[in-house]
Amino acid sequence: MISGSIATHSVSSIKIENVSIAATVVDWLRTLKVSSTEYKINKTADATIFTSCFALFILDLFCETDKFNDSEREGWISYIQSYQDETDGYFKLRVQLHQDQERSWHQLTCFCISALGILGSVPLFRLRFLEKWQTQDDVRRYLLEQGCHEGRHSSGNKAMFLAIFMTYEFERTGDQYLRRGIEAWFNFHDEHQNSHGFWGNNLQSKYMHGMQNGFHQFEIYFYWKRHLQRLAQIVDVGLMMQDRDGFFGPTPGGDACHDYDTIHTLVTAHRLAEYRNNDIADCLKKAAAAIRSNQNSDGGFCQSRKQVCSRMDLMRHFPFYFSGHHPYLWYYRARRTFGVFLRKEQIIQTGWTKEGRAWADSNLWDTWFRCLALAEIESVLPCFSDTSLRSAKFHKTIGLGYFNPQK
Repeated sequence: MISGSIATHSVSSIKIENVSIAATVVDWLRTLKVSSTEYKINKTADATIFTSCFALFILDLFCETDKFNDSEREGWISYIQSYQDETDGYFKLRVQLHQDQERSWHQLTCFCISALGILGSVPLFRLRFLEKWQTQDDVRRYLLEQGCHEGRHSSGNKAMFLAIFMTYEFERTGDQYLRRGIEAWFNFHDEHQNSHGFWGNNLQSKYMHGMQNGFHQFEIYFYWKRHLQRLAQIVDVGLMMQDRDGFFGPTPGGDACHDYDTIHTLVTAHRLAEYRNNDIADCLKKAAAAIRSNQNSDGGFCQSRKQVCSRMDLMRHFPFYFSGHHPYLWYYRARRTFGVFLRKEQIIQTGWTKEGRAWADSNLWDTWFRCLALAEIESVLPCFSDTSLRSAKFHKTIGLGYFNPQK
């Protein structure tokens, strides 16, 4: 059991004792509600179909969707389906906010498929854009063009999107060209995996970047129950990455994506194998307390409570840079943190909304990922006396949020 008051880290964080995470999060979520199906991503930003999906994911995680009546459920289904383009099958924003249009379409389509799965529904139209990948050679060519074998920035996301779409449509239609495409996808990744278990041969692809990028491919392996080569090496890197506060990100205070990516991988490894399970358990306990410290007094979770705004901040975080015993990770953390300071990255822009958010702002994305991480930890290693985590619901549809708590 983890005990003690994490509130000592900051006066505006929430104490652990006797507080239901579900109750505090759902109460906070209500303050962002714009309409029956629309929620702002945070207090000062706008609402879009992206943020509606994130709100639905949080509601479902804490079983609130079980309380929907037929009218509410149909309202959500109709709202989400209205964003699908009949011509190609993509779900699209009505006003494009992301410079990379294809990435935006892929992200939103994945989120909407998951959201409809929660509601017991499906897209109105087939994913016709998949016709671009008719053959195994088409799949391999796309993965090469995106630099998936090199661990190129965002290549893991792109590989994941393609595999999600092919899997989803194969399960719906049984089309065998999709099954052959999935097999080509796995063969490509098996062939190009590096010695640390990730993709890419430069130094950064063997450590923190490799884990964050590779997590997206791991999701597909875990869903298909496909053997993932070098799982022991992946675990070694994941454990090595944890900083002295318990986070896994390259900047102080962690971030929801890096933290979840590593936690999900370690939790799944703990279920699948016996390798270093005691070390994983200790790591996850520390991570659970760290994540809980990022819950704000309003009930929502933030990216980080340790934003780097000044030279004094850079100096104050020297102990963070030197967490662990690996010199490359020291260098990587320092480089990324100094880069944030020099580029004055005080506002996080995602392309999901017009307005960005500050690092410490409670917001839907960080709240979903951080609560998801806590619920997955709780499924293998109970850390809190909180039944809302133990009864959490995970997506059954392939995509981010999918998790099978059974071995």
